[in-house]
Amino acid sequence: MKPSVTSHPASFALVLVTTVFAVDLCLPLGVASAVPYTFAVLVALRAKPGWVGPAVAVLCMGLTVLKLGIVPERGTTEMWKVIANRCLALFAISMTTLLGVLRRRAEERSRRHEADLARMGRLAVAGELATVLAHELNQPLAALCLQADIAAHLGGASATVTPDLTAALGEIAEQSHRAAEIVRSMRRTVRRAQPDHGPVDLNETVRAVVRLLDWSVRLAGVQVQLRLAEPLPPTHGDRVQLEQVAFNLLQNAIESIAARGAGPRTVLIETASEGATVLVRVRDTGTGLVHPERVFERFYTTKTDGMGLGLAISRSAAEAHGGRLSARSVEGGAEFTLALPVYREERS
Repeated sequence: MKPSVTSHPASFALVLVTTVFAVDLCLPLGVASAVPYTFAVLVALRAKPGWVGPAVAVLCMGLTVLKLGIVPERGTTEMWKVIANRCLALFAISMTTLLGVLRRRAEERSRRHEADLARMGRLAVAGELATVLAHELNQPLAALCLQADIAAHLGGASATVTPDLTAALGEIAEQSHRAAEIVRSMRRTVRRAQPDHGPVDLNETVRAVVRLLDWSVRLAGVQVQLRLAEPLPPTHGDRVQLEQVAFNLLQNAIESIAARGAGPRTVLIETASEGATVLVRVRDTGTGLVHPERVFERFYTTKTDGMGLGLAISRSAAEAHGGRLSARSVEGGAEFTLALPVYREERS
């Protein structure tokens, strides 16, 4: 019987309720009927979905009242005592249901808390690994940047080198410098040092990210359209962090389109200036957003292999720069908007 209780709690509860009701019709149990009914409710509360337990409780209470109409418990017992017994049975069933539901919710909160702690533990380990990697990669990346610059310089000065090779060497030098800057930014973050703030050209940030994800764009068969406002006032902040925000938005757009499969495969990136604010909008033709505000919650993700941190970190970075990052569903996809204040040069 134990396997039936654990593997099929709803079925076991219904069988028990039916048996108790049949016995109650033949042999009036009075208030004692509440004992097996409450046990059936406790078993049903283990079932999924969560409404099964309360539904069985309502069934038990209905049968308790119905029994009075089918076989009145008169005999030598006074009617008020019969009604009092049935009321006590209803009270016992309802209280058991209430306490069971509260206990189940407490257990669910406890499980979620344990899961969050486990994730935080893994993130702490990941942070330690990132610190070690940043330290170990710093010197090799510096050497790589130097060698890439020398190769690009020699390639540009030689007449025997083709323009394509020169462009490739230049790209290697640019990307190695970017990788080194990311590592330096990571080390500053770990040391809790103040990030490098200064004027940032968002148009250039967008172009750099598009170049960086060019291979991913071509692999997914996505067309990236740029509609950049010229001239665009600069914003103020850490260039690497803002590049990372734009990187996350474009990468999410590409993955959303890939997940959708058939249909339009376009990402439109716009920049604009509105008063004292500069905007970057990324609109895609992907799967869209069911809960636009929840996408910024930590650990909320709709991807099977996602961690639910990219957009949360991006919003934190936007707010640290005095801006905001928002999302909304649009016809045939989703749109993310990054709004940042215009850079104002301080005058002494």
